[in-house]
Amino acid sequence: MASYLIVRFFIWIFRLMPFAVLELVSRFLALVLQYAIRYRRGVMEQNLKSCFPDLDPGQISETIRLAYRNLASVLLESIKGLSLSGAEIRERNRMVDADLVDQYLDRGKSVICVCGHYANWEWSVLGIGYRFPHKSIGIYKKINNPRVEAYIKGLRARSTMKLLTTHETRFMTEDIPKGRLILLMSDQNPSNSRDAIWVNFFNRDTACLHGLEKYASQYDLPVIYMDMERLGPARYRLRFSLLCEHPAQLEKGELTQMFMSRLEETIRRYPPDWLWSHKRWKHKRKI
Repeated sequence: MASYLIVRFFIWIFRLMPFAVLELVSRFLALVLQYAIRYRRGVMEQNLKSCFPDLDPGQISETIRLAYRNLASVLLESIKGLSLSGAEIRERNRMVDADLVDQYLDRGKSVICVCGHYANWEWSVLGIGYRFPHKSIGIYKKINNPRVEAYIKGLRARSTMKLLTTHETRFMTEDIPKGRLILLMSDQNPSNSRDAIWVNFFNRDTACLHGLEKYASQYDLPVIYMDMERLGPARYRLRFSLLCEHPAQLEKGELTQMFMSRLEETIRRYPPDWLWSHKRWKHKRKI
């Protein structure tokens, strides 16, 4: 009960907070994360040194500083986003070439929209729900507290996106024939490497989740890559482009490599906005 009331209180506070104040609080939180808590500082540094061996120590430190700022922004904007209207979310989440998705959905063809944990990925969930009303499906990790789970899910569901937990993905098959956008964030490290798909990512052998290929290949669903770019404080641009029209024609691993290569291009454009605190290369391939 206490956790539920605390969550509601914070969401109420952030609902009243102007974006200018939110930005100041975000800058302060970034300093706390970096210097007081030192949240996964070692993981960030190791990941960046491995992926960008040409950067000198000063450049690594500056990238880490900006990565903490991004992390703080995502955390606070995500809370703020739960109380924003659909018009506000769409105004701050500009979508480019979204008609590419419409071309499929309008004729009853489902698509997979795939992206990474880049910039404010949480707002992309809300933005897609409002842009494609009653035609989108998102996968999320369930919150352990049932009251908090029900409350947060209710706020997210206002965008009309159908939300399924990671244990409910089998129910997606019921909606695939209806013409739906299925949003997948497929750049995280899999919990178990047994079913992982291995690709080259930043010149490193990298284990990837198999869900993208599983559904795209089985149902031959067009895969659309969603690029995200921060335009300024609490403002983003989402750009849609076709990654693969017929995944069923690809060899195992090809689609995942295509996605991760495209994501790498996005990250290299502006490295600080990716989630470098994630233990991305925890698994090693067994030979």
